[in-house]
Amino acid sequence: MPPKLVRPAPPYQQIATEIRNRISNGDLQAGDLVPSVRSLMRDYGVAIATAQRALTSLRAEGYIRPERGVGSIVTTEEERGRAANDRVDKSRRTGKVYPTGQYAKITEAKLGKASEQIADALGLKAGSPVIQRVRVTHRADGAPVSASTSYFKGDLAERAPLLLSPERIREGTFAYIANTLKRTVDAWQDQFEPAQATAEQAEALGLDKGALIMLGRNWIYDDTGEVLEYGESITFGRVTYRGRLGD
Repeated sequence: MPPKLVRPAPPYQQIATEIRNRISNGDLQAGDLVPSVRSLMRDYGVAIATAQRALTSLRAEGYIRPERGVGSIVTTEEERGRAANDRVDKSRRTGKVYPTGQYAKITEAKLGKASEQIADALGLKAGSPVIQRVRVTHRADGAPVSASTSYFKGDLAERAPLLLSPERIREGTFAYIANTLKRTVDAWQDQFEPAQATAEQAEALGLDKGALIMLGRNWIYDDTGEVLEYGESITFGRVTYRGRLGD
């Protein structure tokens, strides 16, 4: 196993992590104001760009949202779930990967061949066998929240057969694989960027073509440094629904 390099995270990530932890441990509750850009600049001694990037990261992950005339507030648990770190935290705390009031439908689970992008993300050669799970996540009223595809190394097909089943894995695919391999989830990485929905993406989310969406990519790693899961997703560009939703 190669040695791991430990480097300090960029300042904006450190700020985002601290606020995220305050939300996870209940210090900041749904509806609470989070520190403003000006406050972060003063408290952490950082530039405006760093403070803005920290809040932008938290918005992309679904932890906070802008409230007109107020600032940025903490979202409800039902509004989260798009980022890998949130799903890992939810799985560890509750044994379930989806927020209360959301459920997923697995529309496809199959073995295929890795494209160059998927192979690169999983550390494989292009054309290698990969397991592909396609899902749409819904609110309790049936409205779609996100559409995503997760990819796994093909050699897991025999050792973790549920990956090829259309049934939901409540604790999350990454937790299921880690338990199967007797490993632990050790790290994760998220990337989000705004985009205008294509016709196909708009149809998947019940939006108009050209609507603002977020394109996401995420990696979840085990304690050996191996990628357990790589995922690609599309979600609403801004979460606007409120209130509690039934499971």
